[in-house]
Amino acid sequence: MISPETSKKSISDLTDPIRALYGFLFGVLVMGAFIHVFQINTFDFENMQRGVRLLFQGANPWEEGQVIPHFYNPPHSIFFLWPMLFLSAPFFVWLGGTLLFGLVFYQKCWVSLAWFLTNSALYLFATGGIDMFVIGGGLLLLLAGDQLFAKPTGIVLRVLAYGLLLIKPQGTVFIVFLYLILRRDWIAGLLALLLYGLPFLRLYPDWLRVILSQPPLSQTIAAHTLYRKFGPILASIIAVLVIVSRRWRFWQLGGALAGILSPYGMPGIPIFLTLGAIGRISAIPAVVIFSACLSLLTWVTPPSPETDFYSFVNPLMSIYHLSMLGIALILACLLPEKSTEIEWRGVFPGVHLTWPGVKNLVKWLVSIQ
Repeated sequence: MISPETSKKSISDLTDPIRALYGFLFGVLVMGAFIHVFQINTFDFENMQRGVRLLFQGANPWEEGQVIPHFYNPPHSIFFLWPMLFLSAPFFVWLGGTLLFGLVFYQKCWVSLAWFLTNSALYLFATGGIDMFVIGGGLLLLLAGDQLFAKPTGIVLRVLAYGLLLIKPQGTVFIVFLYLILRRDWIAGLLALLLYGLPFLRLYPDWLRVILSQPPLSQTIAAHTLYRKFGPILASIIAVLVIVSRRWRFWQLGGALAGILSPYGMPGIPIFLTLGAIGRISAIPAVVIFSACLSLLTWVTPPSPETDFYSFVNPLMSIYHLSMLGIALILACLLPEKSTEIEWRGVFPGVHLTWPGVKNLVKWLVSIQ
């Protein structure tokens, strides 16, 4: 679809922040109950805590011969993860969940509430990581900064949002990239590059070497993205079909692409973001029932105590997470919200990438020869 005018509205919806506060308060209660009912594993949290502590001490956690196992967050994460030195894993799970509830209420993406009733959410609760904190806090900052786009406060909020989101680049790089090119947010992007890059120039080469040569064990045994499971060709085809199938908000499409194209997955979060694109609340029971049936087939205990737990469980977990991503993508493409859209201005002037727009897009490309 070709739009003759360029929208002057911000990418974020002009929603009432009070609704986000209601969502946050609701999340405080719900997540408070979750962390009291479910046991939270602190293994990942303690690894990140150890890495952050070494960064504060001026050490290099990724230096050859001194690598800390399972610490993969980029060097700039010290700006945002320093509270880990005196807070606990349950606190970050509680805070991350409440931020996601605030995001759901703020953006009125009600189908994402179904995610909290699936095992993809329970997995993140149990592992005690920071994924929910990164996505919830980062997107709320980015959307708030978008409302104040040209003001200094808006620039500061977006710089903070970029840094927080990119603590988990495998799940957020598409979100940041889409926002940058759609809003042409070059000033905040450059400031973020300088702020998060220059102080840690000596650390980034070692960090990149570690994440490329020593990926997490869970990522080598399980496949949490379509790219990892089926390869780049099929994943790219699916990504193109998803992009042109409907109109997307930038954070919804960014989440979907993270689940499709990332070499390493960020389990659970791409499902949550993709569910936010579904425009009918009636899809909630379908998502929950599908998850329950899928869980009966995949979330099973090893047949004997001698069985290697991770070798047995992780492939089943990848089946679950990829299947949940699949149902989220299918429902998002079949049941879109009419008011949502991605404007590819700054790339293709005024072009909305939808099926009716493909023909016009080709015509535009031919016309520039």
